[in-house]
Amino acid sequence: MKQKINPNMYESIQHFANSAAKITITCIRSSVYHWHYDYELIAVLRGRVEVMYGLYGPESQKLSAGDMILVNPKGVHEVRGIELDNVCMCIQFSPKLFEPVPSGMKYHFFMNSTGKEFQAGLPYRHYMKIAAEICLADRKESADSKLRKNAWLYMLLADMLEGVQYELRQAPSNNEKNIELVMAVSSYIDKNLTHENLQDAVCRQFGLSEKGMYLLLKEIVGLTLKEMIDAARIEHACTLLQDASIPLQIVSDECGYSGEATFYRRFRHAMGITPGEYRKGVEVNSVSSEIQDYLSLDESGVDLLLQHWAGAGD
Repeated sequence: MKQKINPNMYESIQHFANSAAKITITCIRSSVYHWHYDYELIAVLRGRVEVMYGLYGPESQKLSAGDMILVNPKGVHEVRGIELDNVCMCIQFSPKLFEPVPSGMKYHFFMNSTGKEFQAGLPYRHYMKIAAEICLADRKESADSKLRKNAWLYMLLADMLEGVQYELRQAPSNNEKNIELVMAVSSYIDKNLTHENLQDAVCRQFGLSEKGMYLLLKEIVGLTLKEMIDAARIEHACTLLQDASIPLQIVSDECGYSGEATFYRRFRHAMGITPGEYRKGVEVNSVSSEIQDYLSLDESGVDLLLQHWAGAGD
């Protein structure tokens, strides 16, 4: 019997304009069950981890060095370190990179090197090699490396379409209707951030009482409506702040804050740095510590591990 997942945490993933994917190389101890809009490729460079799915996903999967698994968008999952000296690379990228697709449809990939049911047409060491090249390029500072990172990423996506089994999915099943409703709520919030009383507007739009909306959101994403609105405003602010020509007051207004001081305070509380520091490119951990528990990692051996796996397909 599957464990009941309550609450499920939503993870906001920030993408900068010059990067088509967010890369994390880390030692994973554990995470709570969470979900996000992005695809997430998890590949093990060293040690062993376990990926577990919540709600209606498949059974848990144990991954060893050289194994990889792709978590599809909105898939509720948790990652746990079996061996605490593990090193994993996580590549998160938007479904928009696969556009155009037929209206209302998304690719759902069956990518799991430990699975027997869906075998890839290309060897998994081929995908491991490309993933390692993406991460190696991401660790360099030069302008050409950023371009190479994106080039390797698009090669990975093209090879996934060529060699990995997938479905184009459209209509949700009955047990996904609440999740789809939450997605609709999230989309409405994104489009109406400047509404004077957004919480009331959301409840009216979807015909739910304040209590009904609270119960829905807490069950599916582990957030209150206010927390979900706050997260959407911060996420939109991060996008606008990447354009240095937009004054902070305009960013504040576009995100629905009552004033620049409120925006400054809320942003610093959520991100740990000020809007100005974020705009200057100060390092920020956009993965909430409430979701992921990452251990400190000895950086000295990471490049050697990546170089090893980058040569695995040679």
